[in-house]
Amino acid sequence: MENGVGFKSVGVVFKKYWWVIFVTIIIGGAVGIMTAKSTISYETTAKVYVNKGYVEDKKGNGIFDNDVERFWQSINSLSKTQSFKKAMTKEVRDYSSDNLLIDSSNGSKVIAVKYTGATQAKSIKGAKYATELLKKKVIKYDDEKSKLVVIDQASKDTTATIGFSNKKTNSIMGIIYGAVLGFILSAIHFIVMRRKN
Repeated sequence: MENGVGFKSVGVVFKKYWWVIFVTIIIGGAVGIMTAKSTISYETTAKVYVNKGYVEDKKGNGIFDNDVERFWQSINSLSKTQSFKKAMTKEVRDYSSDNLLIDSSNGSKVIAVKYTGATQAKSIKGAKYATELLKKKVIKYDDEKSKLVVIDQASKDTTATIGFSNKKTNSIMGIIYGAVLGFILSAIHFIVMRRKN
């Protein structure tokens, strides 16, 4: 490769232009850090005890649902309906169903109602109203003997701060791009100077 950079020439480029590559690595890392984004959100959790209630037939015999898990999962399904979404939107500004999680997968009667918001106040309000709305919906669609009892109210004490930053990823990518760019610039300069000579 007379006009290009062969395997032997790669070592020469690194040896001769290491400072160019070093500078572009520093610049790339700095640009990566400067363009990084950091976001903070809040997740409030309210815990609810679900009691399906005791149902009797006309003879006074107890009727039990053999699939209690189905009842608990139906609560999660209720939160995905359009009527639930409309009711939430009226009370919680910028409501998104993606921000609401009904965790009933632990196999117990305790269900976690989690809401993530941009501010602590929004996350508390979202979790609080979602809990109240679920209580109304369950009694409305099931029966009056089914109850949702709030164990942990949505509050500052049940709110966690969630921080996200891509600073580390951006800086690593900036360093990689900087190293590649530095080598390419050095290789081009090496080829041009070699042709002149």
